[in-house]
Amino acid sequence: MALDCAKYRITPSSTSVLQGQTVILQCAFYDLTAKDIVTWDGPPDLESVSMRRIVNPKFPRHHIVGDESKGIFNLQISNVQLKDGGRYKCGAFGLDSKEATLTVIVSLPRPPVIKGAELPTKAGQQLTLSCSSTGGHPQPRLTWYNESRIFKHMEVIHHESAGRTVVDLVLPGLTRWDNGVNFTCTADQGYPQLTQPKASSAILSVHYPPTVIVPQTSVHVREGNPANLSCLVDSNPPATVTWRKLGHGLVIKGKNENRGQTMSLPKASRYDSGVYECTADNGVLPHGMGTATLDVQYAPWIDPTMDDEITLMHDQEGFKLRCLADGNPKPHIRWRRKDTTLYWENPLRFHRVRYDVEGTYQCVATSGGFQEVTKDTFINIVGRPQLLGEESVSATAVAAGGTARFACDITADPMPDRIIWLWRDRDGIEKELTVASGEFITINKKRDMDVKSSSSSLTIKDVAYKNEGTYICRASNMFGSVQRNFQLQLTEPLGVSSPRPMPPIPKYGRKRGHGTNDSGVEDLELQEVDGTMKPRPPPRVDKEWKAVGLTYTGLVHSTSLPPYSTVERHRPDGEDIGDPADYTEEQNVAQIPPPLEHRSQKKPARRSVYRGSDLEDVVDVDNEYLMIYGVDCGLIMAHNRRIHVHYRPRPAASIIVTLNNGVHVCMYAV
Repeated sequence: MALDCAKYRITPSSTSVLQGQTVILQCAFYDLTAKDIVTWDGPPDLESVSMRRIVNPKFPRHHIVGDESKGIFNLQISNVQLKDGGRYKCGAFGLDSKEATLTVIVSLPRPPVIKGAELPTKAGQQLTLSCSSTGGHPQPRLTWYNESRIFKHMEVIHHESAGRTVVDLVLPGLTRWDNGVNFTCTADQGYPQLTQPKASSAILSVHYPPTVIVPQTSVHVREGNPANLSCLVDSNPPATVTWRKLGHGLVIKGKNENRGQTMSLPKASRYDSGVYECTADNGVLPHGMGTATLDVQYAPWIDPTMDDEITLMHDQEGFKLRCLADGNPKPHIRWRRKDTTLYWENPLRFHRVRYDVEGTYQCVATSGGFQEVTKDTFINIVGRPQLLGEESVSATAVAAGGTARFACDITADPMPDRIIWLWRDRDGIEKELTVASGEFITINKKRDMDVKSSSSSLTIKDVAYKNEGTYICRASNMFGSVQRNFQLQLTEPLGVSSPRPMPPIPKYGRKRGHGTNDSGVEDLELQEVDGTMKPRPPPRVDKEWKAVGLTYTGLVHSTSLPPYSTVERHRPDGEDIGDPADYTEEQNVAQIPPPLEHRSQKKPARRSVYRGSDLEDVVDVDNEYLMIYGVDCGLIMAHNRRIHVHYRPRPAASIIVTLNNGVHVCMYAV
């Protein structure tokens, strides 16, 4: 059978109290009976303080407080004295006693005392600061601070005796940074809720050599304005400052303004630019030095010896012209054409000199804060005449009876005396044209000396076949000549159609003296289907063979071809094309052109036929481009009974057109 016994409800806990105040140590139980005896023991040596609520007469300031019926037996100590501090135990019969410690705090009577910082010390020497504290309980912990930094144990030495604590701070080598530093020693008893730490401070005085700081190492002023150079000197004691310009022996004393030394120049010139040295001396070596650069800015100027005019040859390569300029800051040098906003970098470069570069160019020197400076140079271009335009040969197609006009624009220096016009006929014979060359020829000329240009135009009215050929515009001066060729070609008058020529026989299909294609492959005609050229289906067996592969049914045999002697025969390699009598009938068959109303609404039809293994493209010859063997041969122009084919780059075929019962019949060879 278990016996009921008392249990602890609150056990005493350690606490601290300031001397002279009142403190209560708590102790309470559960299930406490009338037979249970509660005791308190305390210092010195855990002597009995109380039993139940009876207190030992030796402790007149001790009392048992609390509701006994609830098992509360708290020990109250009034006007606590230092001797009251120590170990206390609370217990009851059958229970182990519980222990607590009471600490009595006696505040420090005064702040700690610092010694050793009374006299100045030179930088580099060792200094020992001593901090001591007397009185108080418990003894305080002394700590050295440099501003907020705590010194470590290696830097301090502790000395303790009864009622006195001493800590020495050893500073092995003082520096300029220690001058004016506040060193603080604090005494802390470790109970901030009862008593605050006490502290004392000492400010060090360290003598050190001057240090010069130049706040503005580069000073920029305009020429004519005042200039001030300053340096800040850090030293103890204060230093004397002097200035001198490097490379010169003159020594200048500056003005002392708030530890800064200032050298003033009332009116700076470009010759004052340079490096200045500031020297500070306070008797502690070494002297302090610093430098500042004075930069006197002045407006840009351009070298006046640069040529005012330069003459260049037309078509000269690799010309450049450099402009020399000075200023501070260094000017940006560019070139521009006068009265324009077109700029080039310096030097001015022309990869190839042309007439259009002639003019006045300005060297422009600009720098920040100053007005730009310019110098003009005229570039004069001389040389042989130059044609304005890109092509030296051009072709003009004019309908018979129309008007042809050719224009020729020339620029040159010196200007040519005159521009002449020549005509080269089909036989290669050249003839100079004048206003008296014919009643239908007009020559107009215009000359502009300001821009050194000249123009001439040739007008031919009522153009006829005899006017075909090459017209040449030619201009000359002391440096050479230049010319432009104009090819005049005639076209059919409006409303006159030309027959569709048949394709030539492929080279591999011809033999000398044979006009048939004996390759064994039947000619097939192509037709366009959904944008693709495909072979036309084979002809019906009831058709005559001469209609196979032809687009229109109105084809006829040509029975009136001119004799062989009238056929123009030219090949690129000079080879004879063979006798026309050897050609097959298909070669001599021409297509009847569609009615005029259809020709005016639709471009002439184009068809393709296979001859052997080569694809030939056949077109109507009414001002069309002819494709032979897939090669663009040129523009075909029908005129009367002849077809003129203008080939590129050289003639490759001739075509003869005859009239057969009102139908144009073509035969040609390649």
